[in-house]
Amino acid sequence: MASAMDSLFAADIIGLALGLLLGIGWLLLPGVGIASLFDRFGVDCGRGWDRLSWALLLAVTLLPAIDALLVRVGGMALMACLHGALALIALMQPRQFMPAGRSGWMLAAPFIMLWAIVVAFVFVDFSVGGTLNQSLLDLDLVKHAAVTGAIAREGLPFADPFFARPGFVGYYYYFYLWPAALLWSGGGVIDARMAFAAADFWAGLALIALLWRIAVDARLIRIGRERAFLNLLLLFCVTSGADLLMMVVRLIASGKIEAQSDWWNTEIVFALRSTLWVPHHMTAMIAAWGAFLLLARAQHCATSARWVLAGAAGLGIATCFGSSVWIMITAAPILVGWGVLALRRREPLLPVAGLVALVAASVQLSDLLSYRHDSGLPIAFAVRPFTVLLPEGGGWIWLHLALLPFNYAMEFGIFLWGTIGWLRSRRFDRREPVQMLLLASAACSLLIASFLKSTIINNDLAWRSIWFAQCAAMLWTAAWLQGPTPTLRGQPLTFRLLLALGIAAVVWDVVGLRLIRPPWFRTSFSELISPRADDDDQRRVYERAARLLPANAVIQHNPALHRRIFNFGLYGVQRTGVADREANLFGASQDAVQRRIARLRPIFETALNPQDMRRRAQAEGIDHLLFASVDPIWRADGGPPVGLRCRIREPLACLVSVKDIGS
Repeated sequence: MASAMDSLFAADIIGLALGLLLGIGWLLLPGVGIASLFDRFGVDCGRGWDRLSWALLLAVTLLPAIDALLVRVGGMALMACLHGALALIALMQPRQFMPAGRSGWMLAAPFIMLWAIVVAFVFVDFSVGGTLNQSLLDLDLVKHAAVTGAIAREGLPFADPFFARPGFVGYYYYFYLWPAALLWSGGGVIDARMAFAAADFWAGLALIALLWRIAVDARLIRIGRERAFLNLLLLFCVTSGADLLMMVVRLIASGKIEAQSDWWNTEIVFALRSTLWVPHHMTAMIAAWGAFLLLARAQHCATSARWVLAGAAGLGIATCFGSSVWIMITAAPILVGWGVLALRRREPLLPVAGLVALVAASVQLSDLLSYRHDSGLPIAFAVRPFTVLLPEGGGWIWLHLALLPFNYAMEFGIFLWGTIGWLRSRRFDRREPVQMLLLASAACSLLIASFLKSTIINNDLAWRSIWFAQCAAMLWTAAWLQGPTPTLRGQPLTFRLLLALGIAAVVWDVVGLRLIRPPWFRTSFSELISPRADDDDQRRVYERAARLLPANAVIQHNPALHRRIFNFGLYGVQRTGVADREANLFGASQDAVQRRIARLRPIFETALNPQDMRRRAQAEGIDHLLFASVDPIWRADGGPPVGLRCRIREPLACLVSVKDIGS
């Protein structure tokens, strides 16, 4: 058993390493190629580290909108042609992007290594005490891996991986084109999980590139303080708010210790944890800001460059929309307000960018309208709740409203302190358009996050929209502390304690993804993240099924075992009939989800006669049934249901073909 799990660990490590390397060709070099094309229109993207930062930002901002159209027309191969051509353009002038000297690498190399280690720690499967230790990230990784695999196999549009039904998904999938490309080009060495992890690594580097580019274009960096400013940005990427204080309160109130420091209220998650959990939303914000920066630059360029940058900004807006509807909802008021001002001044750049964005995103918009079957409005009014320990509705909203300032003070920690310090320093310059964009985006972000919520499964709108305010707060705090006065060392003890608390929260979050769980700790998600003896056997069954069964087969696990189920999406290739109670994620009707679960549930819980079992499965389009030792029927019989033949068998898991039942 130990050697088998060691082989799973080795497969993940090798796949992740290959994915990180392939990211150079799929993401970094194509971004450099775009920067080279910009040079030809008189848009200077610098050299060395400056060019690399622009390369990451441009790749994230522009390529997904183009890639989505190319994959829809010609599959992954056509996307590969574009990226390959851009990479060749980059390699024609390697001195343009290769950093000169060792000083930059002395800072970059350790940070990149540390980031890669963190990504490996939280994504790679390993065993603890003889059982598979799955990451808490699997709460979201099941979706990420399923979408990545679907795009790599099917292209665009792709079928619903959580609910087998006619038609395609209505979902924001642009970010997943990169991990799908890594999976598609990985030669079978990379699985969907490790492809996503590798793309997540590159998304983290793109976030740092964005923060640096905003700081430069907003003129926040003082002359001679570039290294100090960058050091602060890197430090703040591993810093959070004062959430650990409230975690103690929740521990006292509930007797549970949480694996993530922010699970005491409607979360506000800073750079590192946000990137690990939801890089698709993070890259949407990067794309939105990339569009802002391109439009700001366009106002000071020659005629030809202005239109190039405006068109590129339009692609960035389309990328934002295709990567996260919630981030687009937050960016939209900023763009609309800016566009109204531009029209009053008879400046056509914003309208041109808007037209390009509308054309580029039209197919994605059509998919969302055609393939989603949600009931009710996706957005509702709500006052951001102070804590999950208190009710949200009724008269409680007045208490939540009164506590809102304290809520944000706890969540932002040193970044609120730094923001106040920056604004009081009177260094804010209204003549700088990017500084005005920082202020406008932060204000819009706070309003939306405070008084609106999304109603589809989770409150993603409140969780993600706040990032614009977080981004501004991080930059303002770095601008305030860059020196020569004030500096980080010169701050009072309270500030330094808040900083230590913020860093400790990030360490807590990373460690908590793997180690804060039953049986060592009692947590809110004990049912979902408790180690189960059959997880590694289920992984092997799904991986063998991927090799032996048709890609369009439908494999059904027990969808009613827990609120969320993971293994089918993490390790499987074939679709499932219904994932779990949240299988409406990609647009299926919630009523249809509940009806299918009700019809399939008895198969895994009671002793049905073979004819009834087969009838239920076939009525829902199921080709194969996966039984595991966690299922009630397995526990009752001491193994797979009596009389069924396992087509694929592991000690604690069994795959049965529906056509063989009762025959």
